[in-house]
Amino acid sequence: MSADPQPQGSSKLLGRLRLKQFELIKGVSEGLSFRQLADQMSLSQPAISKMAREMEDTLGAAVFERRREGVSLTPFGESLTHDARLIVNKLARLESELAELRRNPIRTLRAGAPSYTGMSLLSRPVALIAARHQQAHVEIIDGIAVRLFDMLMAGELDFVIGSLPGRNLRDDEAALLHVEVLYPDELSFVAHPDTIQGGRQVPIEELLQYSWVMPSKDSLVRNALRTALLKLRLPVPPATVESSPPFIGAVVAEQPGFIGLLRSDSAAYLAQRLNLTLLDVSPRIPLPPVAIFRLRDSEPSELAVELFALVRESVQTLFQD
Repeated sequence: MSADPQPQGSSKLLGRLRLKQFELIKGVSEGLSFRQLADQMSLSQPAISKMAREMEDTLGAAVFERRREGVSLTPFGESLTHDARLIVNKLARLESELAELRRNPIRTLRAGAPSYTGMSLLSRPVALIAARHQQAHVEIIDGIAVRLFDMLMAGELDFVIGSLPGRNLRDDEAALLHVEVLYPDELSFVAHPDTIQGGRQVPIEELLQYSWVMPSKDSLVRNALRTALLKLRLPVPPATVESSPPFIGAVVAEQPGFIGLLRSDSAAYLAQRLNLTLLDVSPRIPLPPVAIFRLRDSEPSELAVELFALVRESVQTLFQD
């Protein structure tokens, strides 16, 4: 009976590939030369060149393109870049967490979320996790969708709760992701109760007479508003105040005459806590859905699964009206 060829191939790679060879791929993908990598890895340049040749012999294909002006990756080498970065970054992260892991069997959670989602969806779940597991450590990294996505793909985050990047994902990126959609998102508008009476549908052009409090001009929210108004052939209002979601809600709550532009989660959260009117504006302007996304080949820890359940409860509570 013939042996299964797949285990033989896997055994060969496990037995012959070295972690430092993945560091070579990662370093070259970031623009470093073999000489620079030799200095960084405390090796001689001949040792680096030998390591690269041995890796190519093991894989049976050229990984590095060697030219007089420097070294780069072949198309095959480029296809290995994601895995190389993931392996190196995960090991570096594991090394930094080993002392904590010895003291505490509950693994540290490192999650990414934009500030508005962190405030509205994650504050209660994280507080409950911290109360239930007093030795647990949860770190929430704030950032825009593109930055958080890149950190997730590099193995620097366990998961992200928010939106996928505005750009279209490549097929190879999409194949690596596990995505659980929490809710479809859209632009939301809040106002002081004395500015506009709630309970009716408000045409978006009616809002243009007021002063606007908005997030930064390069944000997904501002871009979505700008695009929608241009399609409707309406003027794009300037931002009288430009800040983060908590401050947007605080300004609108202090004085009639302002319209606050937010995502639906932060709008619902701030409307409930600051007695703001959540406006029913026409037309509705969709945003990418909010989801939990993680790498498909990285199973969530028990602590992460518990946090996901609490986040789902937060979504139901936030949008129960």
